[in-house]
Amino acid sequence: MEKQLEPDVPENAGTKNPIRGKRLTRRTLLASIGMAGATLACGTLLRPNVSGAGAGASVFESVYTNPPTDSPPKEGAAYPPQVDFVRLLREHNETAVTLYAKVSGNRALEVLIPFKGKRCAHYAFAKDPNDDFIKLMNGSVSVMTPVNPPSGAVHASKQFDVLHSWSNKEFAFSVTPAGSGLPSQWLPEHVNVGTVYAVAQRIYFDDTEIADWIPETSFRPVKSVKIVQRLLGRHPSDPGNPLAEIHCVHTASASGVSVKSKVKWLRPVTISTGYGMMFPVPGSFAAKLLTGCGRSYDAVATDGSTTDLTENDHSSSYAYVHNSAGTNGEPDTMVAMTIHDIANTFRQGMPGRRAAGSIVWLQHRDASMQKLYPQVFDRYTAAAGETYEAGGTYFIGELPLADRFFG
Repeated sequence: MEKQLEPDVPENAGTKNPIRGKRLTRRTLLASIGMAGATLACGTLLRPNVSGAGAGASVFESVYTNPPTDSPPKEGAAYPPQVDFVRLLREHNETAVTLYAKVSGNRALEVLIPFKGKRCAHYAFAKDPNDDFIKLMNGSVSVMTPVNPPSGAVHASKQFDVLHSWSNKEFAFSVTPAGSGLPSQWLPEHVNVGTVYAVAQRIYFDDTEIADWIPETSFRPVKSVKIVQRLLGRHPSDPGNPLAEIHCVHTASASGVSVKSKVKWLRPVTISTGYGMMFPVPGSFAAKLLTGCGRSYDAVATDGSTTDLTENDHSSSYAYVHNSAGTNGEPDTMVAMTIHDIANTFRQGMPGRRAAGSIVWLQHRDASMQKLYPQVFDRYTAAAGETYEAGGTYFIGELPLADRFFG
């Protein structure tokens, strides 16, 4: 992995309006893909209820039949049932009977989650160079090969990236002690300024805790991987008075990679800006951003501009699709993120969120990255004892002809 050289913070450079796309009808889709397409059209549109559980819908409510569109909803109209892209991908990919994991360095590990034959989602976790927070670094598509002689272990050959390396995903807060006059600093580390330090960190492959960090040459079979962290956020100019207590759990399983974070402010802090459950992808993969509310946005500009989401903070699920280019399965690949509880993660109805524009917006950073930002804090002063919780699941998988339906 290459060390991040530029700040992983958005550059506000105006708003880029999405370009209206073409909506495909069910008849057009089925005519274009024949009987195989008719079989695919049995995919399920998910109807999450208020408790977060999904229920199946009929064939005629298929996500293939109702692809996302650039057309905004009518004023005052209720949003239709949402698509849960993580669950959609789970239902269209093989269930991973066995996962594979390995230690790759000091508090660094990698996990393979098979989704089709030897093809797998390849996730990397590691701490930043100057503080302790172990985060989801990146995700890619790899091909597994067995170790010779057969031992159950495998090697992995990366094909292409679908989550951006190093760019923060779980949370990022620019904070300073309230009234201190000190410059804001990012929790966790940005551009080599350490701010988040471990109180306790435990990593488990199944029920076995990793006791050392000796790098392994191959991946061993496992059922799940869990990273459990308790940390303190400190301002580098006042390290003796912690700003926040942070709890974070990552779980990698056949269901994808889930993350749950809770931040408790230990003293009054001013949060100049803050984000929870971000979704960055490399520019080489991105073509369209889809939302569970049925919208589609171009994700190809490279000028630092931003696109406000018409549905604002109402979508609980998001996905990126590639274009028709690529010979390693890119056109059929999707990467999805579903929020577990948008009321808490997006701080719906709470003060101190983004003041101008939508709460959730897409940044066209440059040629290297497109990033979805839920901006849940904006010039907000939190009292000691206030908490913030965020959580969601990332999933990499295949959806046949994804580029044709959504691209």
